[in-house]
Amino acid sequence: MFKILISDDSLSFRALVEKMLSEDSNNNYQVSFASNGREACTMAYHLRPDLILIDIDMPVMNGIEAIKKIKENNLIKRTPIIGMSSSKQFQEAVAAGANDFLMKPFDRYELIMRILLNLRLAKIGDGFKKQHELLKAQRQEAINQRDIILRQQKNLTDDLNYAGFVQNAILPSARDINMILKDHFIYNLPKYKVSGDFYWTARKNGLSMVAVGDCTGHGMSGALMTMAGVAFLNEIINSNDHFSADQILNDLRVKVIHLMNQRGEIGELSNGMDIAICVYDEATHAVQFAGANNPLYFVHKGGHFEEIKGDRMPIGFFFERDQPFTRKDFHISDGDTIYLFTDGYPDQFGGPFEKKFRYNQFRELIQQAAFYTSMEQQLELIKGTMDNWIEGYEQIDDMLVMGIRF
Repeated sequence: MFKILISDDSLSFRALVEKMLSEDSNNNYQVSFASNGREACTMAYHLRPDLILIDIDMPVMNGIEAIKKIKENNLIKRTPIIGMSSSKQFQEAVAAGANDFLMKPFDRYELIMRILLNLRLAKIGDGFKKQHELLKAQRQEAINQRDIILRQQKNLTDDLNYAGFVQNAILPSARDINMILKDHFIYNLPKYKVSGDFYWTARKNGLSMVAVGDCTGHGMSGALMTMAGVAFLNEIINSNDHFSADQILNDLRVKVIHLMNQRGEIGELSNGMDIAICVYDEATHAVQFAGANNPLYFVHKGGHFEEIKGDRMPIGFFFERDQPFTRKDFHISDGDTIYLFTDGYPDQFGGPFEKKFRYNQFRELIQQAAFYTSMEQQLELIKGTMDNWIEGYEQIDDMLVMGIRF
């Protein structure tokens, strides 16, 4: 049973969240309530909940101050906290110490998935810490304790597998993608169970949007950044009625820099992401493209290949960060295909001479794939080529390739 503390000054909202949790037939929750930030701090200390859901806008003490107080207490600072608000306060909540953020209103599925993900990630972190302490204390008895350590590693692997499942649940579902992209394939091969690469789709006001991103790192560190990337993109689209591909990247860069508190100082985190995004107008067949270090490959119906390059700067701190991203506009016709991808595929070592696959060979592969009218056949070619190339070698990075035929 998971102990959940819900802090919100709205009695009706607390009742709604409690009802959502009660409808989860796979897990049991013991729910406690606080009506303001000060009460939440007191109850968190005495109840020691497994997770805290806290509203940002509350009387007496707001959620931001409450999060800071909880994170300052050594006895409860590792408790995962999910901030909640109907306004755009993601950066403030994360900067205060929140592990995640939910934009009100949200549905039951999103609530439960985010709760389970944060509980699992907290468990994984605690597991690694306990394992480290155990290894240090029992170094002289390592042989006798081997079976215990192997069992712990298995449990941690199981938790990573579950974290990968939850991350996949956060990505667009196959049904949602099929509603936006009628004919497509996705080749997604993480280095570990969780990935630093992600794909994202949305539709609003007659515009279809698709993006492929590559966050700094892979595994757990990259996966946490993908959560922020997806959340930021959804926030940008949901809070605007008029947008373009370049402006989406400009807004995304601001949010990532604020999230990571980047100022360009020596020793600070350089986390960020490379990304390519397209905005497609279904009425005019016009496509807007913008890229942060990542290009787009465009293969016309007749086979003509075109590379549309993005800007040579990342989503994150950049010394020319005041320079806006540029937008490339083009039109597509029936039978045209575009490809978005991360650098994992062309950078993979393999083959008979232990070399990188490289972009020249990757472009040739894309042109070869484009001749197939079936996207399933294209996916088989992309997958089969890499399977043969990587055989006998270690995968060095996450790989993601998306093809879209119009």
